[in-house]
Amino acid sequence: MLANAPRAGFARRLAAIIYDVLVLAALVMLAAGVAMLLVQLLAWATLVNLSGYSDIADYLNTGLRRWFYFVYLIAVILSFYVYFWCKAGQTLGMRAWRIVVVKQNGLPLTPLQALARALLAFFGLGNFWLWLRWGKGLALQDQLTASQMVVISKEHSKSLNVHQRAR
Repeated sequence: MLANAPRAGFARRLAAIIYDVLVLAALVMLAAGVAMLLVQLLAWATLVNLSGYSDIADYLNTGLRRWFYFVYLIAVILSFYVYFWCKAGQTLGMRAWRIVVVKQNGLPLTPLQALARALLAFFGLGNFWLWLRWGKGLALQDQLTASQMVVISKEHSKSLNVHQRAR
């Protein structure tokens, strides 16, 4: 059924991205707080020396730690997409706009396929490919991962939500 559903256009995808950016902002703040708490606990255990740094954020953003911290935050963002795309086929923003990401045959994405899709989206820029390939309804990440983003009916959206709550 989902394999033949209409594909999501640029405006609907952009609206879902805007919703998801708000959720991701909160998630990244939470992840940063966890990292800072971990550093503070290590400092209290005298395993980390914070002298010479103005605060914990300064410590995390200095030297090689900056790259580990950056990779950690990117991993949190990628994990968000992989989790939601594999579990339900949609993020919270996608649910609001009734769009689902599936394989070309309508089946759910695999974790590797979801990760590749998230990386190939280039922070949403892959959606501009929709304008270059007008009429196909496939963004760059769709084409490269054999997936598609489809619009679902209100009834199908409600049945997906009921099914997900039952899990």
